[in-house]
Amino acid sequence: MKVTTRKVTTRLSVSLLSLTAAMAAGAPALAQDRQEEPDQPVVLDEVIVLATKRPETLFDVPVAVTAYSSEQLQAAQVRDVRDLQIVAPTLVVNSSAGSTQTIFTIRGNGTPGQNTGLEQSVGVFIDGVYRGRPGAALGDLSDVSQIEVLRGPQGTLFGRNTSGGVVSVQTQPPAFIPGAQLESSFGDYDYRQVHATVTGPVIGDVLAGRLSVSSQERDGYIEDIGTGDTYNDRSRWAVKGQLLWDISPAATLRLIVDHSETDEVCCVAVPIFYGPTASAMSALGGVLRSGTAGTYGGVAGVFVDNSVYDVALNPASQAVDDSSEDEGVSGQLDWNLGSTDLTVIAARRTYKTLPTIDADYSSLDLLSQTNGQDITEGSLEVRLSSADPDARLDWLVGAFLFSQDIFADQDLRYGTQFRAYLEAITPRVTVAPGVTVPVLTRLEQATGRPIGTFGAAGVAVNDDYDYESRSAALFGQATWNATERLSITGGLRYSREEKSADYRIQSLDPLSQIQFAGPLAPFAALKSLQYFPAVNPFSTDFKDDDLSGTVSAAWEVNDGVNLFARYARGYKSGGFNLSRTAAQTTPGNPVADPDRVVFDPETVDALEAGAKLRFWSGRAQVNANVFYQTLENYQTNGFDGTGFRIVNAGGLDSRGLEWDYRIQLTDTLVLDGGGTLQDAEYTDFVNATPTAAQIVAGQTVQDLSGRTPNFVSDVLVSGGITWSAPLNASLGLKANLNYLYRSDYMTAQDLDPLSLQEGYVLMNASLGLGALDGAWTGEIWVRNLTDERIANIVFDTPFQTGSQSAYMEAPRTVGVTLRRKF
Repeated sequence: MKVTTRKVTTRLSVSLLSLTAAMAAGAPALAQDRQEEPDQPVVLDEVIVLATKRPETLFDVPVAVTAYSSEQLQAAQVRDVRDLQIVAPTLVVNSSAGSTQTIFTIRGNGTPGQNTGLEQSVGVFIDGVYRGRPGAALGDLSDVSQIEVLRGPQGTLFGRNTSGGVVSVQTQPPAFIPGAQLESSFGDYDYRQVHATVTGPVIGDVLAGRLSVSSQERDGYIEDIGTGDTYNDRSRWAVKGQLLWDISPAATLRLIVDHSETDEVCCVAVPIFYGPTASAMSALGGVLRSGTAGTYGGVAGVFVDNSVYDVALNPASQAVDDSSEDEGVSGQLDWNLGSTDLTVIAARRTYKTLPTIDADYSSLDLLSQTNGQDITEGSLEVRLSSADPDARLDWLVGAFLFSQDIFADQDLRYGTQFRAYLEAITPRVTVAPGVTVPVLTRLEQATGRPIGTFGAAGVAVNDDYDYESRSAALFGQATWNATERLSITGGLRYSREEKSADYRIQSLDPLSQIQFAGPLAPFAALKSLQYFPAVNPFSTDFKDDDLSGTVSAAWEVNDGVNLFARYARGYKSGGFNLSRTAAQTTPGNPVADPDRVVFDPETVDALEAGAKLRFWSGRAQVNANVFYQTLENYQTNGFDGTGFRIVNAGGLDSRGLEWDYRIQLTDTLVLDGGGTLQDAEYTDFVNATPTAAQIVAGQTVQDLSGRTPNFVSDVLVSGGITWSAPLNASLGLKANLNYLYRSDYMTAQDLDPLSLQEGYVLMNASLGLGALDGAWTGEIWVRNLTDERIANIVFDTPFQTGSQSAYMEAPRTVGVTLRRKF
């Protein structure tokens, strides 16, 4: 397969001379370590990307895409997909109660997690294989060769659930030249990381192999003030084996087998506001953090400093666990058939997890929750494309099949103190002069139940869901090279989605089954405690199809300027609210009308135009574009303190400016970075989940029309500064600083004022010494240099009306890394 490199020479254009000084002064870029002739300036190689499913230079491809090399990722200390934000400011990654609750957002478009039925708007592909759920895409980034972040809808070529964009990860393939590398890191919080890889021929020049293993351990950074235990640690390992078979000069087959596991005590949140139920918690012996008395939304309480990473839980009776297993096998066949190239990618993957959280986030034994997922995915992609990059018409056609089976198991258990807590937050009633009893006791007497029935310890609700999804698509794209410098591209994709789900929701909470009518009408105030009404088993299905597409034009003005414009339509399938609260929070009886748990597909139309500039004799590369996109039926997921509610917002509009650059400022100094200026707002969202204060006031919905969605900052700017220089004939010194500025944003979908995260600057830095030939290096590093305290997500504390908690990012960490190549 040939690489399209139409006119990628980067001679200095007279018209760009005036831009050189300005861009060199303010914009970051990255350079490869290299040695040139003494009288020749160091220049930047043009990056090859797979944004159009075939190798093309970044300069040529008419797509808003940024690529990050393994050297750049290593310098910025990017260890998993969540760390990508420090080099890719257009990508926002938020993770809360474990890996399954991760949210990827590009241009304000990102589907909230916390529900098995939701799929991401930003598709993650690793070695060409689609990962259908975020938990299966967050392992260690070892052996990475390059990561591409494609912004805006990518549905034509990448397919399902890429209405927001794509994160495409390519790992190092086997090599026929023998080699090995060992990397070890040590740091505070007892951080230990080991990564080893070996590659070389297995059978002469026909079969090559590669084996990689990694392990990562770190203590938690959130401490229990009662027990001294720590939470939110790291404990994971992975192994990956590959074979590369050179079948013939025209055909290769790459096979990959991988397995990874995590066994982590994660995840817990810190309190930020104690509402009116705090007194009941304290009366029962609960340990509360100190704070400042105040009022929020008309509710009196205590504000707690969330920059102090202390909590009070009870791990002896309520374990916290975020263990998982992820494994898969895939194969990619590339075969040149003469005038065409054939590519076939087949994969099968499984992902299993059963995370457990202390759902009351307190030292009392009130609530524990598990949200298990057992996922099996299969995919097959077949592409046929033209093989001549100089042809007047380049084309590509293909088909994609995807299957996904999920068994989701969720349950919530009442603890030994839950009944006492309910009695503390509900009134007492008079049964005789001077004699009062808890209202729950009186209700038990009125219904003939034993005292202590309501709120008794044990499983309150257990539910499971069998979910099946089948997807098929046909797609094609063609580029007409009208002239040597002008090309026009068009593409279409037809998608067909079929989904079904079986709901089995078993409520074992007798209080939730009471009908407060007739003689029991005086107890109607207890309806607010009926968290788990009975729902008969039911099934539902969903079918949909869609035709989406793209059209773009690229004009290579000269060897250093390429202008492009693009329109794209994206599509993300609808689905089911796979949650026990689905039956409660949607009107109607799901047994009679199971469509009540269905949410609609979302679509996005995007326009973008930009320029790709190469100047300063090949030492500067700048890419910039503007965009405008509109979403219809935007899928949102809100939490109200007891459950999640999926609704389709009427619309979401976003517009902005994006840029990225690499500049070889001197032979020893490299700058790289990028940024986004954006404006995003709901155009019509009248049925959003209310805030905690609004719930207390009796509201059931709120209108967020005209407001900016959560996780969206107006300004995101990142950059890297890399300085490297020889000390003598064999040793060199290298220093790196990466930074990310992010303006303030809301973290809660209900845009609760308490969820505001103020703007911050996050910095990672390193200083290394090593051999100039790369045989060995050693470096000291620091992550989150200024020890910024960043709230990932702020949410309503479950079953504690008016209270708020927050998941926090890790504080500053320091360590050392040693690398050895053989």
